[in-house]
Amino acid sequence: MENISLPSEEELTVLSKEGLEEQKRIEDLYASLYDFVEGIIKSIKRKKRFSIERGLEVIKEIVHTENATNILYGKAVQGKGIPDNLAAHSANVCIYSLILGKGVDYSQVKLIELGITALLHDIGMVFVPNGIVNKKGKLSASELQQLREHPSYTYKILQTLGEKYLWIAKVASQEQERENGQGYPNGLKGDEIHDYAKIIGIVDVYEALTHNRPQRRGYMPHDAVKLILGTQKKLFSNNIKRLLLTKLSCFPLGSYLKLNSKAICKVIEIYEDAPLRPTVEILFNSQNRRPKKKKIIRLTETPLLYVTGTVYESDLPQ
Repeated sequence: MENISLPSEEELTVLSKEGLEEQKRIEDLYASLYDFVEGIIKSIKRKKRFSIERGLEVIKEIVHTENATNILYGKAVQGKGIPDNLAAHSANVCIYSLILGKGVDYSQVKLIELGITALLHDIGMVFVPNGIVNKKGKLSASELQQLREHPSYTYKILQTLGEKYLWIAKVASQEQERENGQGYPNGLKGDEIHDYAKIIGIVDVYEALTHNRPQRRGYMPHDAVKLILGTQKKLFSNNIKRLLLTKLSCFPLGSYLKLNSKAICKVIEIYEDAPLRPTVEILFNSQNRRPKKKKIIRLTETPLLYVTGTVYESDLPQ
């Protein structure tokens, strides 16, 4: 034991500082994804040609950086300071898709292909009128038809990139196709749908559910997953649903939960083999008071405690 050299307090401070700087660098990649999509949107509206090389560079950096997808997932889910628009939706779907792609052990090349397709999957929404996109009430039949044109618009936009990237246009245009053939625009089903499009398709729904829309408040991730597995289970294959449940954690790191003890806590560790039983830090006890000492609970080791619901940060006790 005498020969073991422990790090000094100064060294630990430096390591902590370096870790924070690395996390900040990774979080900045979100802004790079967002700005890339915003730039393409502006080019399309001005009827100018655009390149996807910058987007590919950013996605390569994410794929090649350890733990980047997990950090970016937390940023996307919490949504602090992120506008609720097409660029943000595209960035989020890209990040979520990469997590699922890692879940099926895609190579780095495949992850980059999946990532760029996910980032561009909804670019055709540029041509859908804002009045339809932002409508609070139910869409009329004609409005719904206009909305359903967006995959075809996406194909037409992306095919202008040329033969080299025609595959992106084809795959991206399938993101609204569904396993049972009830999707659009071509009613493809099963193996007729590209695997990338299947991943992007379920992630697209998850992202939309977890963010605010004109007609409703966003669902918490846990509730969004339950909704997809319940009301939309026939639209996605069992493998894709299982992937969503195990890889896009029901309770992301940093999210807030309520236990059956009525305590409110923060998720600090998650487990693939037990997605409903994370490790949490108690923030408020059953009387909404902060604990005098830091209290960590591993729900995997405390069978009498379980999660009863999720809590918005804005609803935490003051």
